[in-house]
Amino acid sequence: MSERLFIRLGSNIDEPCAWLVWSEQEQEIIASGELADARALSTLSERAGNRPVDVLVAGDALSLTTVTLPEKGQRQALKALPFMLEDSLAQNVDELHFVPGPRDGDTLHVAVVAHALVQEWLSWLQDAGLKPRKLVPDCLALPLLEMDWALMEFNGQMLLRRGIADGISVSRDWFDMLFPSLLEQRETPPSIACYSPFVADKADCQQQPLELPLLVLAKGYLDAPFNLLCGRYTPKREYSKQLLPWKKVAVIAVLALVLGLVNKGLNIYRLNSQTAELQVQTETIYRTVAGNSRIVNVRSQMDSLLRSLQGQGAGGELFTMLGSLQQAFKQVPDLKPNNLRFDGSRNEIRMQVTAKDYAQIEKFKGLAGDRFQLDAGAMNSIEGAVTSTLTLRSK
Repeated sequence: MSERLFIRLGSNIDEPCAWLVWSEQEQEIIASGELADARALSTLSERAGNRPVDVLVAGDALSLTTVTLPEKGQRQALKALPFMLEDSLAQNVDELHFVPGPRDGDTLHVAVVAHALVQEWLSWLQDAGLKPRKLVPDCLALPLLEMDWALMEFNGQMLLRRGIADGISVSRDWFDMLFPSLLEQRETPPSIACYSPFVADKADCQQQPLELPLLVLAKGYLDAPFNLLCGRYTPKREYSKQLLPWKKVAVIAVLALVLGLVNKGLNIYRLNSQTAELQVQTETIYRTVAGNSRIVNVRSQMDSLLRSLQGQGAGGELFTMLGSLQQAFKQVPDLKPNNLRFDGSRNEIRMQVTAKDYAQIEKFKGLAGDRFQLDAGAMNSIEGAVTSTLTLRSK
């Protein structure tokens, strides 16, 4: 069927949900609209009908990162992804869903999202009688059109795709502060497919025809590099109604064939082989993660290792703290952060800043001090600029 129902979900149930029925064959919109929140998804069940349901999710609800795979044992390394990325994550790895994406040599792109959020998205859809084929991060559905980046504004969020499997989704205010630093990371100005009006001094913004934002994402949906419905969330294959009457017959025939060919001894042999293979795989994974070649009781040692692993705190607090600093940065525009570190366990931001003179740093300290406990290091004057290190903690 050429007609598909697209739905874009937010990161919480109270956010609006945009929807669109698109005909690929006719290249036209059949219907579109926006629901007040996810509780109203049930109103789309009739529109879905027999149409495939494709779902986009808010890109700010997940993390897109990369990991370098070892030259040998890459298949085993994929199983150890949670532990390879643990130090850069804000949550316990047991609470996170890891989705491997495309590779670039030894570099693997990975999407990370909380299990609780994936389950919440699926529960909203299930309660509405909707069965999604895929869950795709919205920023990665932006068509690149053979350009370096793609950019679009959607319901107050700026969606930026920076290549095949990298992108961000942030508020407009935060994007205006973040965009210059993203440009500085490149040696040459990027070419950008702009699906919303946008002007940047150090970028080649090529304006695309203005269309309904969800339609733009629908056109790039099939080429998105990630589908969050994998692993434990892989949709079960549905049999067509015509084949259902034959399902029991086929099952009985297969069972009869298996029972006729397989005897008790073969079953025991196969089970023993599988047990030995799983034992080897388990020990290999343990050695990869723990770096310990001595194994006495791998199950006990693995349990002990998992209990010792911890996340780094609540990553959402970082964006809350940075959002509170926006006004301070705007009022002291010549003060620039050189680097920034976040300690989630202490809710602490440590950053090195550069300004034109001492007065600018003092002004910024005064503005930030209204919202944070602030400790400042010594101020140093280097080549006509003043630098200092500031440590901010939530009050």
